[in-house]
Amino acid sequence: MKHVFTKPYEFEGKTYKEIEFDLENLKGSDYSIVKKQFVKEGNFAAILATDSDFCTMILARLTKQPIEFFMEMPATEYCKLTAEVTNFLIA
Repeated sequence: MKHVFTKPYEFEGKTYKEIEFDLENLKGSDYSIVKKQFVKEGNFAAILATDSDFCTMILARLTKQPIEFFMEMPATEYCKLTAEVTNFLIA
């Protein structure tokens, strides 16, 4: 998948117009690793796929970007990206 930012997004001196991530190749092992990390950090969600922090961790794993990359972006872009992950996981 490719997400095109509404406006270019700058993070750590680099400007991003888009970001690509491949949800189709997400494996059960990826999901499990992220779930364990999510819980280890003291988080809880009744339904992981609907939790924006969990979805952010999935995105970080898929894109090889740090969590901060997503946490520092404008809220509208953050919500769009996490919603794409949620929609994919619960489809």
